Amino acid sequence: MPKLFKSPLHGVLEKPNTPTLKRAISCDSIMSNSSVAAEALESPLHCGEIEVGLEYDTESEDLIVIINRARDLVGPIPNSVVDSFIKVSLLPDRSVMQTRERFLFGVDEVDIAQRSLLCTVFTSDKCTTSILGECEVKLSDVDLSHPYMGWFPIVDSNQGPAELGDIMFSLSYLPTAERLTVVIVKGRNLRWDKSANSTEFNPFVKVYLLQNGNKFAKKKTSVKKNERDPNFNEAMIFSVPSNALQNMQLRITVADSQSSGKCPTVGHVFVGPYCKGKSLSHWNQMMSSLRKPVAMWHPLRKIPDF
Repeated sequence: MPKLFKSPLHGVLEKPNTPTLKRAISCDSIMSNSSVAAEALESPLHCGEIEVGLEYDTESEDLIVIINRARDLVGPIPNSVVDSFIKVSLLPDRSVMQTRERFLFGVDEVDIAQRSLLCTVFTSDKCTTSILGECEVKLSDVDLSHPYMGWFPIVDSNQGPAELGDIMFSLSYLPTAERLTVVIVKGRNLRWDKSANSTEFNPFVKVYLLQNGNKFAKKKTSVKKNERDPNFNEAMIFSVPSNALQNMQLRITVADSQSSGKCPTVGHVFVGPYCKGKSLSHWNQMMSSLRKPVAMWHPLRKIPDF
């Protein structure tokens, strides 16, 4: 996949109804119960900036977008160099183009003020691809009567409105047993692809343990039939040495189990020591309250299909 640039990377909760904790698929039994911590309210965090050029051709009714460069990128692992690229979408219909520096979108002149440009920045290595952050440019805020070039902030993709729904899960770490426990509690207002052939929605959750960005282990919950607000209350255990925690990260992914056998992704959450905002706060609260489960709601974000 062509790369646009390389850059050094720097560095409402509610009380559940005393549920019965169940085993997740391929998970050992556990003895702990889930609890809920106070919600952390935050403003969006910036992950760097990108310079975007915009020009509108009134004769052809084409919007020309140029991704010029990026600066001050903040990624999951401090002081490391990774490949980065950008996926550009035109909202609200999310027509998408990627893997090049110049993009062309057909937009009627009467509609231009109602459209927005979404630039999603990704980092990748030979094994994984993850979202670094997003930048949304409202075209009504830009004077397109002449060519425009400007810098826009990249916002942590785990911040902002939860358009795909939310997932609640708890984290706890038992240092004596070197055991990391993730309890998938429930989801709310989950939104799936309405263009799918089936009107049913059968959500389940996959939890990936990542080490230095590479998949180290995976477990998943059972499937909830046709539920947008599913209750899972399922736990999964990962063996993680204490000295390895600083290089670990969790990816919680909600997917839809379809009768065709396909399992399209609804959205995801990353949590770990190199995340930002609520994702970092959740991890830090777990580390400061060892042996005690700490639960939070997290907004889901879309995972790209590659």
